[in-house]
Amino acid sequence: MQRAGVRQLGRNLLLARGVAPVSSVPVGSVASTARYISTAVNAKTGTGLWKAAASPPALRQSRLLSNTAAAASNPDAGEEGQTGTYSEADHEHAVISTFDLFSIGIGPSSSHTVGPMRAGNIFITDLLEAGLLEQVHKIHITLYGSLALTGEGHMTPSALLLGLESADVETVDTSYVPDRFEQIKREKKLFLGQGLPEGKGRGKEVNFDYDQDFKWQWGKKLALHSNGMRLTVFDQDGNMLATNELFSVGGGFVVNGALSTAASQASLSKSQEGALATAADTEGAGRHPADLAENMYYKEIRRSDAAGDRRTGAEIKPSTDSQQTSATLPGSTELELVDTASAGGISMDEASTSHAQQPRYPFRDASSLLALCHKHNLTIAQLVYENEKSHGYTDEEIFDKVWRIWEVMDNSILEGVQAPLDSTLPGSLKLHRRAPALYNRLTRGLYTTHTQASSSANSNSPLSAPKPASSALARRDNSNKRGPPRIHGSISHAVLPSPLRRTTFPAMDHLSVYAIAVNETNAAGGRIVTAPTNGAAGIIPAVLKYTVEFISDNPERDVPTFLLTAAAIGMLYKRGATISAAEGGCMAEVGVACSMAAGAFAACMGASPEIIEQAAEIGIEHNLGLTCDPIGGLVQAPCIERNALGAIKAISSANLALSSSGTQKVRLDDAIRAMRLTAKGMRNEFKETSLSGLATSVPLHIPVSVPDC
Repeated sequence: MQRAGVRQLGRNLLLARGVAPVSSVPVGSVASTARYISTAVNAKTGTGLWKAAASPPALRQSRLLSNTAAAASNPDAGEEGQTGTYSEADHEHAVISTFDLFSIGIGPSSSHTVGPMRAGNIFITDLLEAGLLEQVHKIHITLYGSLALTGEGHMTPSALLLGLESADVETVDTSYVPDRFEQIKREKKLFLGQGLPEGKGRGKEVNFDYDQDFKWQWGKKLALHSNGMRLTVFDQDGNMLATNELFSVGGGFVVNGALSTAASQASLSKSQEGALATAADTEGAGRHPADLAENMYYKEIRRSDAAGDRRTGAEIKPSTDSQQTSATLPGSTELELVDTASAGGISMDEASTSHAQQPRYPFRDASSLLALCHKHNLTIAQLVYENEKSHGYTDEEIFDKVWRIWEVMDNSILEGVQAPLDSTLPGSLKLHRRAPALYNRLTRGLYTTHTQASSSANSNSPLSAPKPASSALARRDNSNKRGPPRIHGSISHAVLPSPLRRTTFPAMDHLSVYAIAVNETNAAGGRIVTAPTNGAAGIIPAVLKYTVEFISDNPERDVPTFLLTAAAIGMLYKRGATISAAEGGCMAEVGVACSMAAGAFAACMGASPEIIEQAAEIGIEHNLGLTCDPIGGLVQAPCIERNALGAIKAISSANLALSSSGTQKVRLDDAIRAMRLTAKGMRNEFKETSLSGLATSVPLHIPVSVPDC
């Protein structure tokens, strides 16, 4: 079968969760493996059930997705013919809402903090809509892979537990999170759904022993993604009520598996057992579940709140002509697999008609994006703006959301530079903050009263300049006393030693302090914008802040242009490669953010779509292969400095593109494909596990985890 046919037709097989052995699901980039999530099934309605036995022969053949078999028969097949390299970007549009790509959250990690908190909310919402929340007496939580290896340093436990209490990641008090986490551990009580909106439920307080009920599987990884978690709830008799596996796939996006619930029906009939066996055999032969992991492209907690075509993959057409079946989980009664469409408040019929709710200008890669811009005489930012309107936003809502994002970005810089001098970041590294001292150096000689007067006049504006952290007198008292220059080396040698000097590059200095300030705020668990991840959250705000303060003559025009253009570029990476460090190392975070910022800066400089594309390509090309090896599992070293360099590199990339003749040989689509290949070839030790690189080379002897024996 041709590769295109394999990719196109293999997505239609619908298999119930719990049948396919985990080991049979290929592991690759999230653009590939998320397609293999088993769909949720409703045993009562009979929708979305086994297709292997009920489908026409022609359709059954079209559903074969046998990458493994194809690779065996054709060893010379390209990378797309290999297991785990299927990419949805090859045949489905890349449009995601800007406000899903840029979302407000808390530090220090989008995949290990924001994602788990959102996952906890999703799990509780599913239990509530299944009518099971009031019956819950006990909950067990297990983390896997990278989520387990570096989760403690990334504050994953506190985020997940607060999510189970229905805390909103965008509005939760950042100081409340660690306090409530300690209270849960101390009192051994967890209030599931405590923060549910009024009228949605009253929640349920359960016993929770953190040491017993929260497990870390350091040496194991679920097949779909390295950032996997399994949540299971039990009734007062110890019988399992429901279980689910959720995956934090980077940028705060969460893939929601099928919620399996215990049913009161009789055990499987022989005919149903035969159907299960047939389907399981088929899966082992190379078929894969359908692409119903579309919730990795929106961040709503409830499925029905998402944009129409994001609820059901653009090519999924649910069928209702299949026979009923159900599955059984070990150690429990019969299980009913809840239909995620109906559980989210929409029927399968409604889901099948939602394909008409497409964005106005759907694009799937950079080439099609540029073609649309020229065909309709739109800038990239204008095209993204029109797509947001097709998602249901009004003009006022779009601008309000854009300015709210910029306001949080600007405030995260302000919080970073106003932190106490020489204060340390939380965690075992005891890393000293540098942004306050760097900012004081940049603002030396400025009068505090003048700065405060100008900023107070625009206190509600996200463009207000940060206030100096101390008064002039305090700066004088804390300034270093000047002494004779210190020189290392012999002054009587034929080669004289150079005196200590420091060159001044104002642009680089401002970019550095802005980026470092954001990432220190993030490392301290503060409120930041996931852009597109928390680990790279400083690059885009730094470049945008520099643009607003030193370049722009019209911020009302340039802020939306910058963020909407950056979002378009980020969409291409989300669809074509990955924005998860657990899949692509730091090139998926800092590399992607650098590319987004480079293209956005070029757009604010009046560049054409082709020059914007070239700037974005340069930004990622020179970050390919960048590893993610945080020391101590903390988003601090080398992450904070890496953001400063990423911001500088973004400006350099844009300037190179702006001064070029437009004859680049490497296109952005080529670079994204190269990134996907590079991510696939990287060893897992360099993908946010802290098992190699700097994490093990720096002799700090900080244990990240205790591997299984």
